[in-house]
Amino acid sequence: MLRVVLADDEKKIISLMQKLVDWENLGYQVVGTANDGVRALELVQQKQPHLLITDIRMPGCSGIELIRRAKQLQPGLHFIVISGYRQFEYAQAVLKYGVEDYLLKPLKQDELSDILLRLKDKLGEETALEYHLQKSGERRQDLLIAALKTAAERQQPFLTIQQAEEEYGLHFGKGYYLAALIKPDIRYADQSLDGYRIMMQHTLEIVRRAVQPLADECAAAVLWEGVAVLLYLRDYRAVDVKQCFTKIRKEVEKQRDLFWGIRCTVCLGSRQTSPEQLGVSMQEAFWLCRDRLCHEQPWRDAGNEKLPLNERYQMDAAQRKRFQVAAEYLDETLFTQELEDSYRLILPRKPLNGQMLADWFTQVLEASLYGMRQSAKTEPQFMETMQENFWRCASPQDVLHLLREGVCEQLRSLNEEKSLQETRPITEAKRYIQQHYQQALRLEDVSSAVGFNATYFSVLFKKETGQNFMDYLTELRINKSKELLCTDTLSVQDVAEQVGYHDLKYFSRLFKKTTGVSPSDYKKLYK
Repeated sequence: MLRVVLADDEKKIISLMQKLVDWENLGYQVVGTANDGVRALELVQQKQPHLLITDIRMPGCSGIELIRRAKQLQPGLHFIVISGYRQFEYAQAVLKYGVEDYLLKPLKQDELSDILLRLKDKLGEETALEYHLQKSGERRQDLLIAALKTAAERQQPFLTIQQAEEEYGLHFGKGYYLAALIKPDIRYADQSLDGYRIMMQHTLEIVRRAVQPLADECAAAVLWEGVAVLLYLRDYRAVDVKQCFTKIRKEVEKQRDLFWGIRCTVCLGSRQTSPEQLGVSMQEAFWLCRDRLCHEQPWRDAGNEKLPLNERYQMDAAQRKRFQVAAEYLDETLFTQELEDSYRLILPRKPLNGQMLADWFTQVLEASLYGMRQSAKTEPQFMETMQENFWRCASPQDVLHLLREGVCEQLRSLNEEKSLQETRPITEAKRYIQQHYQQALRLEDVSSAVGFNATYFSVLFKKETGQNFMDYLTELRINKSKELLCTDTLSVQDVAEQVGYHDLKYFSRLFKKTTGVSPSDYKKLYK
């Protein structure tokens, strides 16, 4: 049994939690309850629970402080927070501490059960049969939605009725097929990726609960783009469909308690009469989802709009070249200026839709990536990461910010790597000189030892050290000779030979030119 402590300043909430689910059947045991943060900490120390479910605001000890101190007492402890307050910054701070999940008041049985089952699996306990069955069905839905996305992107037919039955166990027939995308947007999603992930999981659970009674067959899964939905309805009732998705949108937007300013857009693809055409419906839902960047509306239905799917943006060759050059030079300032200029040109474009903005984003990214690759090796996942982050943007300004920050960060990284690559051979050259300065050392010898052309190495050496090769070697030899001259056992002739000079007159002249005194006088002064 997994041990649980429940903490809330309202006794009725604790009582509700105790009665809301069958804890024992789910594999849990409630080992203690607390009405304030201090008592909750005592129970953590005494009972060593696996899980602490606590209100986000507790008397005696704040929620953040409770979690922080409880983790010190028991580093492996897991947390679920309960929120009934619109305290965005406070709630976000708690999420950043690594809580497992959150519940919003009023508490619901199915939400609490889902979280407990999911956590039980994560904790490595023997998973309940119900959870195995649930995960099996979810995996099937994930695969189905992934296949639908591929069909939409490649503009290929989706499944036949027979394939749907054989591959996914879906009972399709005569009726209506449509795809939808539920897109929650929160401000600064990139600053709380764990919170964003949890919020998307909650959205998925809201969607699955809502569409199941509506559809004869359905599937839903989380994609980059949002929560994608596939529906098959023998009878299409527009009012029922709209009520269902409106309910979903409102439920998602209730997460404002943790994500202040959250907005949700419902994007419905057009109705089709065969499953083969579901890719078309999904493609339309994606288009509508992109368009929310330019036209903010809570409800979009491709069946009621004529979508300008063929209106695309194409960057002119001269502008593309300027992005390539800025990126090839790894010049942040030049890139930023070009980006700002390009953004000012596209923003007032009429009509500007979300697909055109996405085209602009992709083409800036591709041109910049091409330029960077001419100078350095870029991160393999850079393009994919940027494309994923695009779907977290909620406005054209967010897209501009993503490009500026993402590309400039990559340019800085490549500049640092390039600097290290240039510094590394100079470091090796210095080491080689240190080991061979007593010999008749030439520039060609050193450049060959580190694998560089002599002319290029000479330029690079001067750039990195501020001295040409011969000046650096002379300074090293003279400094070594100073050390040797301070000993009693070596004559000036011996010192000259030991630092690589076999002509005593030349050594003496060079030493006096460098130090202002002759080697003999230096030896007398520092003897």
